[in-house]
Amino acid sequence: MINLLKNQFIGYLNIRKPHLQPYDNEELSPKYEDVSIQYFDIMDKNEKICQPLGSGSATYHNPQEKTIRFIDYENFISQLPQDFQKDLRKCDFIAYDTNSKDASIFILNELSQSNSAKNKINDARQQLHQAAFYFHETKDIHNFITNFKSKKCIFSNKNKLLSTTPNNNADAFSEIQNYLKEPIIHHFQPITKLGYEFIETAIVEV
Repeated sequence: MINLLKNQFIGYLNIRKPHLQPYDNEELSPKYEDVSIQYFDIMDKNEKICQPLGSGSATYHNPQEKTIRFIDYENFISQLPQDFQKDLRKCDFIAYDTNSKDASIFILNELSQSNSAKNKINDARQQLHQAAFYFHETKDIHNFITNFKSKKCIFSNKNKLLSTTPNNNADAFSEIQNYLKEPIIHHFQPITKLGYEFIETAIVEV
């Protein structure tokens, strides 16, 4: 996916913006991390994407310890020239199972730590939709994503962080479950017709 972003996706943006000088991707360095532990959090605008359980903006539950690759999509777009960034609505992360034999899940994740998720959901919906739509329109990226059994656009809002993380991660995960609401399935046709579920949840099951 990293090479697809640097090559095919930049090529797609060049086609969408014919009035600009074609952009050369050589300076792009997508930020990514591979994570294969059971419980962890993620956070944007941080040196490390993966954070200790309870200290980030979304909690990931990975009971089978799959290797999940996180690509900082917002950071990637922010590396582009300002003229290319114009009108681009960027979600925070791309995440997917790297096991090519059992490509189980592909996720677009927008994060927030707002006291009012309702004030953020509309922006998140547009950011997630544009990423999903542009990837659908980029042939090689669309073919890559099609291999995954499950595709989700997820808005994660968590405004309460644990001050400490107990050594027993399962206990910390149970505590997080106690104060976070159940996932909400949103039926937003522009996203669902692209083959994604649109879910509001701060606990992401992979």
